[in-house]
Amino acid sequence: MTAVVFDTLAYAERLEAAGFTAEQAKGQAHALREIVDNQIATKQDIAALDGDVTTKLAGMSTKLAEMSTKLAEMSTKLAEFKTDLIKWHIGTMLAMTGLIVGLLKFLH
Repeated sequence: MTAVVFDTLAYAERLEAAGFTAEQAKGQAHALREIVDNQIATKQDIAALDGDVTTKLAGMSTKLAEMSTKLAEMSTKLAEFKTDLIKWHIGTMLAMTGLIVGLLKFLH
C-alpha cells in the first residue's frame, strides 16, 4: 500500500499563520495525518478492490450459469411430470367413464 503524501509541517505552519497556536497547529496536523493514513484510499487500494470485485463477479457469473442450467433441467422435468399427470388424468377419466357405462348397462 502506498502512503498518501501529507506534509504535516506545512499544514501546521499554515494553521499558525492563520492564527492557531503552535500546539493547536501541531495537534490538528497530527490528527489530520491519522485520518489520512487510516481512512483515505489510495489508487492501489482501489485497484486491489477492483480486482477483488472483478473476481467475485466472475465467480457469481459462473454460479449464475450453473443455476440457469439447473433451472432448465428442472423445467424439463416439470414438463415431463405435467405430461405424465395429464396422461394419468385422461386414463383415469376414461376408466371412470367405462365403469359408469358398464354400470348403466348392467342396471338396465
